[in-house]
Amino acid sequence: MDAYPKTQRYRIALHRAKGCYFARVVDIPGCVCRGASEVEAVENARTAIRAYLWVAQALAGDPALVELEISA
Repeated sequence: MDAYPKTQRYRIALHRAKGCYFARVVDIPGCVCRGASEVEAVENARTAIRAYLWVAQALAGDPALVELEISA
């Protein structure tokens, strides 16, 4: 079975700061990647999305072992 059964689209917000680019994946909270260029930042985001999807699929059937409550 294919690890990526269907094509999915994810929105990315590009930001420039401190001489590099940041790609924030809008649909995955906390997923931010950096690159020397816009293209590199987007490619790094693509890699991070694939890693996220792989881990999510691998953990889909496992129950949570520990639950943490953190106050801000």
